[in-house]
Amino acid sequence: MLVYGREPTLVMDYGKYGGSIMERLLEITEKVPQLREAARKAIRKSQAELDKRFEGMKIQEFQKGDLV
Repeated sequence: MLVYGREPTLVMDYGKYGGSIMERLLEITEKVPQLREAARKAIRKSQAELDKRFEGMKIQEFQKGDLV
């Protein structure tokens, strides 16, 4: 099939890195533990920043019947 004088190609045909789909899947799955660790570090950092931001705030407690 010709499309404007060119053969159509699919992403699966060549891939971004020029390999089979299985090779790409293996490459991606090898990176998962590193990505998880990076996510854990980012979460810990943001939680620490939130703790610092709200550390000295006074907590407002309401009693039953108070208008809020």
